[in-house]
Amino acid sequence: MSYRGWFAAVVMLVNLAVPLGLGFAQEQPKGKYPVTITSDRLEVNRKLHTAIYTGNVMADDKDRDMVVLADKMEFLFDEKMERIQKGIATGNVRATIKEKRVTADQLELFPDEDKAVLTGNPRAWQDNDLVTGTKMTIFSKEDRAIVEGEPSKRVTAILYPKSEGAGRSEPQAPGKTDKPATTQGGS
Repeated sequence: MSYRGWFAAVVMLVNLAVPLGLGFAQEQPKGKYPVTITSDRLEVNRKLHTAIYTGNVMADDKDRDMVVLADKMEFLFDEKMERIQKGIATGNVRATIKEKRVTADQLELFPDEDKAVLTGNPRAWQDNDLVTGTKMTIFSKEDRAIVEGEPSKRVTAILYPKSEGAGRSEPQAPGKTDKPATTQGGS
């Protein structure tokens, strides 16, 4: 699986909000921009079939309007170093695609299973809607997600009503009115 393929799986993750009424099956179009990964350090070990990015890692896919940030990203490849067998992002994992966001302590990607697992206080947002739990597992081919909780931290979904006819509500800026502001005091 290529880096673009890994990003497609993260797109699936970011679109995880099946409970939010979103789909996440994505085609992998050929883009006009490359995927750019920056970090403080990159270690490639062909004998171990690994590539490890550490320190302020940022992966940017402009074609998908997506950015993934983490302290570390590690990829395990096949013997020819052509396909990703597993990807792990750890430490302050944050991902955005368009208006969707996810955060977690760790993201594990299993491309052969089309599965992604978020652990360590995973949270997913779209607009103001939010889903939290202790573990989120996304199965893209099956178009389903499982959000798990524990007795001390149950699954929570906060879903705001959408305005009728508009498809979604637009948040208003605080204090915004139709009347112009007036000044106090004399002229």
